[in-house]
Amino acid sequence: MTESTRESESDSRGHQLLAARLEQLPATIRRMADEPPLQLDGKSHRARRFVVTGTGSSEAHARFLLHLLNRHTARAAEFRPLSAFCPTNGESASESCLVVISQGLSPNAQVAIRQRHQFAHAIVFTSSTPAGARAAGKEDLARLLEQLQDEGVAIITSPLEEEYSTLLRFVGPMAVYLRIWQFVAALEPRALPRLPAGDLNRWLGRTAPGGMVDAFLANPESFARGFYFLAASPLCEFGQNLSYKFLEGLFWSAPVVWDFLQFAHGPFQEVTLQPRPVVILEAADEAAANLARRAQRMLAAAAVPCLTLTASLSGPQAIFEFEAMVNDLVMRLIERLAIDQRNWPSKGKDDPLYGFHRFN
Repeated sequence: MTESTRESESDSRGHQLLAARLEQLPATIRRMADEPPLQLDGKSHRARRFVVTGTGSSEAHARFLLHLLNRHTARAAEFRPLSAFCPTNGESASESCLVVISQGLSPNAQVAIRQRHQFAHAIVFTSSTPAGARAAGKEDLARLLEQLQDEGVAIITSPLEEEYSTLLRFVGPMAVYLRIWQFVAALEPRALPRLPAGDLNRWLGRTAPGGMVDAFLANPESFARGFYFLAASPLCEFGQNLSYKFLEGLFWSAPVVWDFLQFAHGPFQEVTLQPRPVVILEAADEAAANLARRAQRMLAAAAVPCLTLTASLSGPQAIFEFEAMVNDLVMRLIERLAIDQRNWPSKGKDDPLYGFHRFN
């Protein structure tokens, strides 16, 4: 019996493995923050237009990169879903840089990677390395990475390679947020402030309020059917991974992240007729606080249950605090609700779409 088999048998639902990864997250992020600035190749530096893609939790990273590029630099970026690359729609992209974000270079991410020759340059954010892939018995992935390197594709790595065995990941998603921040800072050093290790350590120490955990546990069925997040810009632009934690961690319907003002145009009316919980994500700025107070008054008047998570940060940095708080919340719910993270629903039955690239 191998060590990994013994670990699986003693931790049949993957709770210990997830808890260990969550515990190692702050130290991993601190090490990344202490690294020298990223050294980018000339083509990456010269790129002015970006086409960015990613799916699952990586969609949030892609949209985070869009926000930083479009709002904090003079460069332009657009998001394209992976299906836009199968087949290529024939649009000219010869002046754009393709950016593919995928922690494990999933098969579907390779649908976009196959279109790299349609672009002036390509950048891949991943945790995979040729050596790591080969050690894991993934020879095809190792050869792909080596081919990309030989072609001059910029490969930007971050922890945690081989973060598998459970459906939910904690380390990789947070690490990619930081790496994207560092990437944009390397493109334009004056665009963003440095994120010191000490500050990151404090932000990642945030936990969910005990009362919120109790509220979820008091009526988990109402949350499982689908609840709503409310947030202000910019968080509502790239907060998708907060929803994915509930989808992948608890197998609940993923909560929609609504912009506060958009919430008044349909979602509020729906939730009044079909009550479901609402969780407000309040960043630390006056506009967000004002919108949160108004939303709380509306929800109270309609007798809609409402909870609030409050960050000490504003702007794009707030994602680190919200990620930490929701990580803690979801981990505690996984443990209390005895969720099986090793044997998730329909495991091994997703190949017609997950393995799409192999059939085309």
